[in-house]
Amino acid sequence: MVRELIILFSAASIPALAGNVKLLSSLPSGAVSRAIEIDAAGNIYLTGSLTPRNPKDSQDTSDIFVAKVSADGSKVLYFTSLGGSFAEAGAAIAVTSDGSAYVTGSTGSSDFPVTAGAFETTFDLAGASQGFLVKVNPAGAVVYATYINGKTCTTLTGMALGIAGEVFLTGLGGPDFSYSSGQPAQSFILKLDAGLSKVLLSIYGYGGGLMALDSQGNIYLAGNAQPVTGGPVYTLPALPSKAFQSTHTAEICTEGGGPGGSFAQFCTYQFIVKLDPTGKLLWDMYVTGTYGAIPGGMAVDSAGNVIVAGTTNSDDYPVTPRAFQTAYPAAAPQLVPQVGPFNYYMGPPNATGYVTKVNATGTDLIWSTYFGGSFQDQITGMAVSPAGDIVLSGRAGSSDLVLADIPDACRPSANQVLGFVARMSADGASVGATQLVEGVPDCLYLSCSNLSGYQSGWPLALRPDGTAVLAGANGSVASIDFSAGSRIGCLADPADNAQLSSVTPGQLIAIYGVDLGPAIPSVPSGGVAQSTDTFGVFFNGIPAPILYSSAQQINIQVPYEIAVAAPGTVSGSSSPGTVQMRVVSNQIPNPVSETRTLGVADRQPAIFLSQTALTSPYPGLSVCGGATAFGQAALALNEDGTVNDCANPAIAGSKVTVFLNGYGAVTPPLGTGAIAPSPAVALTPSLTPGLFTGTTVVATTSVPGSITGLAQVKLQGGGQSVLLNGAALAGTASRERVIVIWTR
Repeated sequence: MVRELIILFSAASIPALAGNVKLLSSLPSGAVSRAIEIDAAGNIYLTGSLTPRNPKDSQDTSDIFVAKVSADGSKVLYFTSLGGSFAEAGAAIAVTSDGSAYVTGSTGSSDFPVTAGAFETTFDLAGASQGFLVKVNPAGAVVYATYINGKTCTTLTGMALGIAGEVFLTGLGGPDFSYSSGQPAQSFILKLDAGLSKVLLSIYGYGGGLMALDSQGNIYLAGNAQPVTGGPVYTLPALPSKAFQSTHTAEICTEGGGPGGSFAQFCTYQFIVKLDPTGKLLWDMYVTGTYGAIPGGMAVDSAGNVIVAGTTNSDDYPVTPRAFQTAYPAAAPQLVPQVGPFNYYMGPPNATGYVTKVNATGTDLIWSTYFGGSFQDQITGMAVSPAGDIVLSGRAGSSDLVLADIPDACRPSANQVLGFVARMSADGASVGATQLVEGVPDCLYLSCSNLSGYQSGWPLALRPDGTAVLAGANGSVASIDFSAGSRIGCLADPADNAQLSSVTPGQLIAIYGVDLGPAIPSVPSGGVAQSTDTFGVFFNGIPAPILYSSAQQINIQVPYEIAVAAPGTVSGSSSPGTVQMRVVSNQIPNPVSETRTLGVADRQPAIFLSQTALTSPYPGLSVCGGATAFGQAALALNEDGTVNDCANPAIAGSKVTVFLNGYGAVTPPLGTGAIAPSPAVALTPSLTPGLFTGTTVVATTSVPGSITGLAQVKLQGGGQSVLLNGAALAGTASRERVIVIWTR
């Protein structure tokens, strides 16, 4: 049974080519991009947050970073991080004509590294966050850093540069400067001179969210008003009656999706504001629904019309007739109310995207549409092409989003959320095939359980040639060319269907795509066939064993010979830490020879999951019959050799066997493409079970009769269903943290 599973994995079909999605030079692991800009030469600038390698304090959970990537995406030109003893994050970035970059955001650190003589060098409010503004020179060196302090917790969210080099900032909270608007210090706009020493404009009552300037210097804002629990309504001043929407509701948007949920909090309601260069209000309006809306991108056209795109949980968000999607699409079931001892709180309706174009007077919508599938999707970035097309980015959790024709295994799901780019027509009436950022999942399984709470990541910018560039979690940066195509769709780990951008020596992987192999599916005689110049897969020229092949799918073992020869260097590779994978086939009417650059990891351990875990509609949960378990149910054999599931659970405290992929080089060494002989051989290193489970690892061994890339782990249960909690192999954590076995 196990050997058949590993050989076949799963089959998928795809009748057409996908777009050309290219992963660029990545930022350090743990970097989450929140803003992106591209200069006239095409160089890419990014900011966001980074997990510190050497935290200064237990509360030092994130630093800011500023990065520059070359125009062709081949190298990171600089990566500058800075921070203090508490958390901080970059929220917006702006680039000058000489290649200097401004970054703004928020910090909780009283020791944030401000520069001598800066605008504000003292942290004014201990225990709360304050704003910051940082400038780096074209080489990435910090030349200026200042606090932007406030009377209360201050968060900077947006920035723009004036034609004379002035710096416009916006945020929530409110700096402690003189002002004349008479409004409460809830949100603000601050304009500093080019020398960053004088306040030229300070406005209260408007601000927060996104900011843009037009050619006349008018100021546009797209942000959120949010009531505060137990306090006053956090909102704009009274809006004129001619505004498209002059009021909003105050619904509770309790976050769902995790054990215990969270405390109740109000929804956030989108507003759009236009001010003249002196700060005088020209118009303002709400564009929102019962459960609010959060803008992720904004653009202003030459006529003064405003386009906003973002995420809403409202099934009554305003849309217009003949727009692309006029009905709320995210109707998939939400999380179950309770699992064992954990309460799962129902949140608002599922999140979905929206795109709205507002007229130049703020009195009506030109058009407005939803954008999403049946599960949860979010728009976190937007740009307008020279031709007027609206390019969107964000995270996709819906497999039925409007996608290019790609295999099911390459599609997003509740358990594997992916970054995406889509192109909408200028009139909002149609959308081309959405392109996914394959190989770098935004989240997997349990980490997707609070998807509705994510509202950042995957910002978007356009190169001068119209190519989209976006960046997401785990340091990923990608470009998408809608005009090109690729026959390879994605690479996946058959253990858990996780998409891959790196491989491990000996690992079993599935390659999905279009017209990759023979029209008639083939399982080699004896279970394994060698790659040849006529048909095969090669890693730095080393042939990979083929376990299954069809037009849409090739299952292979990564050769052990690509093993890391020295830290950061892959044997035979022209680039440190990478390997070239080439797929070649001359057996079909449309020959293919395509290459992908992949990272190489010593180990990428993953436990094989059961079908109930792979197909669960609830992230982080396994559903079987009427039973639901917190965690991912493993593909396991009970002590009597039968398959474990909810109808055939293991006896508490008995031995069970789970299966492992991606364990890398072991002792004794294993041969590429070999079938493991009998009896089973003990492998070193062995899996460790993690914490608080009571589980004992009896043995980690080869699987007689199966390809050498597969290992089996015999476990002695501790009398409870959670069998593994943070399992690891030689210090490398398994991909899914919580592994459960159905137990009675």
